[in-house]
Amino acid sequence: MIILIIGECGVGKTWVMKNFIKGSKGYKLGLYYFNETEKHIVVGKYDNSTFEGSDRLSMAVMKDLDKMLGYIKKVNKIAIFEGDRFMNQNFINKANPLIIKIKGDGKEGRIKRGSQQTERQLKTIRTRVGNINFNKEVENSNECLKEIKKYENN
Repeated sequence: MIILIIGECGVGKTWVMKNFIKGSKGYKLGLYYFNETEKHIVVGKYDNSTFEGSDRLSMAVMKDLDKMLGYIKKVNKIAIFEGDRFMNQNFINKANPLIIKIKGDGKEGRIKRGSQQTERQLKTIRTRVGNINFNKEVENSNECLKEIKKYENN
């Protein structure tokens, strides 16, 4: 199963992802960095920098998507993607993810991490998020975490 978490900057996508990497081991496949546990593959580079997760992946990461999808299929785990790198029709068409949208404008989260994103950057992401058809909308990152955990024993 592949899950894509979407939402505006600062809504808690990275927080959700970090909850799944505890006790994981980091790997690299092509341009993809990911952490793997017994049940999950968490795509992104998590190193406690201001912007981590998929924001730390190469802008050209999509060129290795088929490799990554092949690996996910082989290991048969829940693969979780988040953010801007994967909010595009190419990824959605090929990966056919369950898309979970976290509601909110993310202002509190951006202040907390000291984000310096411009209004233009924020508007671009807001528009992209708004243009994606999602399967499930949740109120906050805690609800997103609970939603993903529902799929662990399926």
